[in-house]
Amino acid sequence: MHSPPRENLSPLIILPPALRPSSRGEARRPTRPGTHLLGVDGGGTKTTAAVLDVERLALSTFTAGPSNPDVNGIEAAAASITDAILGALDAAGAGVGDLAGAVLAIASADSEENQAGLLAKLPVLAPAENTLVLNDTVAAWAAGTLGEPGVAVISGTGSNTLGVAADGRTWRCGGWGHLLGDEGSGYWIGLEGLRAAVTYRDGRAPWSAVVPRLLAFYGLSLIEDIDDLIYGTLDKSGIAAFATEVAAAAAAGDDVARRILADSGRLLAEQTLTVIRRTGLTGDFPVSMVGGAFRSGPAFLDSFTGHVTAESPGARFVWPRISPATGAVLLAARLTATEHLIDWTAPPLTTD
Repeated sequence: MHSPPRENLSPLIILPPALRPSSRGEARRPTRPGTHLLGVDGGGTKTTAAVLDVERLALSTFTAGPSNPDVNGIEAAAASITDAILGALDAAGAGVGDLAGAVLAIASADSEENQAGLLAKLPVLAPAENTLVLNDTVAAWAAGTLGEPGVAVISGTGSNTLGVAADGRTWRCGGWGHLLGDEGSGYWIGLEGLRAAVTYRDGRAPWSAVVPRLLAFYGLSLIEDIDDLIYGTLDKSGIAAFATEVAAAAAAGDDVARRILADSGRLLAEQTLTVIRRTGLTGDFPVSMVGGAFRSGPAFLDSFTGHVTAESPGARFVWPRISPATGAVLLAARLTATEHLIDWTAPPLTTD
């Protein structure tokens, strides 16, 4: 009989010491002269760069194409990042030489190797002094908690969760994509809605209001026509888009849709609780809710918050006060020991 394997898990994301909550910069001198800070948030849909004029507290942004190296390729990702950076600098009336520091938070930039490989494709930032490339979940954490100990829970088209403790311990849960994960995401909700319709068509499940919504949403005459879309032209975003119809059915009282949303909230809470346990977060701490799935209604939100607080009653659920790109700017300020000079809760940094 084989003995069970010993757990030997390490964090998927390690936060550099200079960016940890315990390193605010008050006791350090700014590491490089400059009047501007750069933050970039890049993913499979778009790339947004934000440039902050520290002296005037003016924030300028520019959005370019997608920049997930795993999805779009490293050359295309680098081109989008470059376009976004140059556009934001132009809007700020600044140049690369004006930058005191930069943090680029890019989807799939997980290892030191692929972070360095991406940075090497960005000659616009050479020399790369005071410049870091990180995974995009780090910017989401900074945006949601203002760089304090806590958890960022992302539930948009996909799902991902990152927790950071006061001592810098991190844990990421999720972020495996729609084939291996994305539980509790818009994609998961949309797919479960489609499954509810086809299981009804099989006679295995009760009728649900998601059935006529599916037909209308995708312009179909019969339920069975959905397989041509699923295995033909419909991509991940096209499936995730149906989540809004599931949410609408739940709001109108459909029990099947409500169950889907409740299950989705529970699965997302499981990720969140894993992160809380692994980082050792206790007492009062923020859990930032990022992404459109959190707007799916009480069936989703009550399930999510209820399961989390049942184990972590001190969890405080918040909406991000600043955008992920601005969260990357905050990290750039921390990197350059200028974070304490800026009020991150005041306009123009805050967002609705």
